Amino acid sequence: MLDKLKKHAFMIGFGIVFCVYLAFLALVFFAPRVDLYERGFVGCTKKMIVEFSVCQKNKMWCTLKMMLKNHVCDFKVVKTGFSSWLQGEQKTPWANYYFEPVTENLNPTEDEELQTYYQEHLDMLSEMEELNKKYFELEEKLNQKKPEVPQVPTKQQGETDEKAK
Repeated sequence: MLDKLKKHAFMIGFGIVFCVYLAFLALVFFAPRVDLYERGFVGCTKKMIVEFSVCQKNKMWCTLKMMLKNHVCDFKVVKTGFSSWLQGEQKTPWANYYFEPVTENLNPTEDEELQTYYQEHLDMLSEMEELNKKYFELEEKLNQKKPEVPQVPTKQQGETDEKAK
């Protein structure tokens, strides 16, 4: 039995690490993705998106680094929840990342203002088309009225200024 354990120790260790990582990914996958207060993994994800937008050169390495940073941030969220649970600050270890997300706007006046704007501008698509037409007409008028810039003769290489002589 001990010989089989020694023979397959690497695969057993790798399997345990893989299972723990898979369970960690399942935690992140089933957690809420949208929250008004950015609780749980939402803050980590938003930070990762911002950092992804900065990646221009070495996209593969930059992407891998951002994913690793995101996993570290997610792990810190899980660790914080577990330590808060041990200290008695929350009921369960997953209470800080499994919660009922708040997605509605807390400021009802913004919703009312938006609704009145939509009521005043019922046909926004036609208004945008009209604005685009006016924009192109203005561009044509500006191109027609463009004054010509007089051509100033320039010296060719090797030419000398006759007045300087």
